[in-house]
Amino acid sequence: MVTREIQQQLCEIFGPDNVLTSKISMEAYGYDSSPFYGTPDAVVFAETVADVSRLMNLADREKLNVIARGAGTNLSGGCVPTDGGIVLALSRFNKILEIDPVNETALVEPGVANMALQKAAAPHGLMYAPDPASLRVATIGGNVAEGAGGMRGVKYGVARDHLLGLEVVLADGEIVQLGSGGKYSPGVNSTGIFCGSEGTFGIITKIRVKLVGLSRYVRTMTAVFDNLQNAGKTVSNIISRGIVPVTLEIMDRTMVRAVDDFLQLGLPRDAEALLLIEIDGCEEELDRQANEIVTISQESGATQVILATSEEQRQDLWKARRSGNGALGRIKPAYMVQDVTVPRHKVPWMLTFVADIARKYDITIAQLAHAGDGNLHPHLLYDPFNKEEHARVEKAALDIFKAALDCGGTLTGEHGIGIEKKQYMSMAFSPEDMNFMKDIKKALDPNLILNSGKVLDIPRCQYGS
Repeated sequence: MVTREIQQQLCEIFGPDNVLTSKISMEAYGYDSSPFYGTPDAVVFAETVADVSRLMNLADREKLNVIARGAGTNLSGGCVPTDGGIVLALSRFNKILEIDPVNETALVEPGVANMALQKAAAPHGLMYAPDPASLRVATIGGNVAEGAGGMRGVKYGVARDHLLGLEVVLADGEIVQLGSGGKYSPGVNSTGIFCGSEGTFGIITKIRVKLVGLSRYVRTMTAVFDNLQNAGKTVSNIISRGIVPVTLEIMDRTMVRAVDDFLQLGLPRDAEALLLIEIDGCEEELDRQANEIVTISQESGATQVILATSEEQRQDLWKARRSGNGALGRIKPAYMVQDVTVPRHKVPWMLTFVADIARKYDITIAQLAHAGDGNLHPHLLYDPFNKEEHARVEKAALDIFKAALDCGGTLTGEHGIGIEKKQYMSMAFSPEDMNFMKDIKKALDPNLILNSGKVLDIPRCQYGS
């Protein structure tokens, strides 16, 4: 509990203008982009690592829960203060400290928006490869904490593939430097365990990431299908021919219609599925690859393949893909979006399975997928005031999680475990695996004050805190 005395100490650390305790402020910081909600006891805005260190020293002494928060775009409830405590807002911790074009790295603070880093790297002919749909506001700190990916993941990988080093404030306030500026980092790879830990192991205050070359030449196309499974098969067929596109994204009919209603782009509304494909590389090679993809798509059942002939057409296609989440609000006021992954060859089966689950439970599911990565995003739509419908959505979600794991997949590809998937962790990991992860958590955070109630189920009262 944050007492008046602790509030006073917070004001001494951050300054009175950077400490919020009003009811309306607690409401504003009680949720993220997931359906979950909680109420913090206070919100503080940090701008220096010294502020964060002093906060953790205080929190550890008083055994106060601390929840790090970037832009609040989390989709699994990772920054929702379900156990109360202090929300540590890192949105002002937003400086790009260095772009090193020679060594192709960047050093940033955690509150830097993904798009801001893309814009800073582009003049050097470089990019930060992870590009979640929310990149305009989602922060690099959040990208690392959640293990974010994006639409370029099939070729360029996800956040953990581009993480070189971290500055972290530990639970007791100690500041440590992990990793280095290059790939030849000696010693134990302690940087990696913080990627995807969702703020439960420490507070990230600096991040060094790897940048990659920005291709000057791209080709973008869409393939239209009257069969959802054929769209999934096309993905495997393209990659099995040795072509690795930057992007292989599937939108099903529900998603296509929602986006077209929203943007009026003239998308093929009667199609069962739309496959967005983008390739990059040498200009001479791209035309050959594009022609081969057209042939593969037609052989796999595409009824139409359209190559973007202008940058405007290309941007319209990307706008359609990135608008999916928001457009669904026209159908139902709420959704639960999953991000299960399956082996790539299981994508066609999984897309069909999800469609069958929608019919089984009489609910609407709109499907997006980073299909090249086997990362599916079924959006289970519902009315939050209809408890019976919500219950059917919960049952459908469980069936999808089970099916993904039975396929050899995972609970999450990029959204994190958070609150949403914590109850399913025992389905995905053995008791020994779970105990190992809990032991790491207890070693790094003995008083369990870092983002309590997320990822791992270790009740503070049972642990003696």
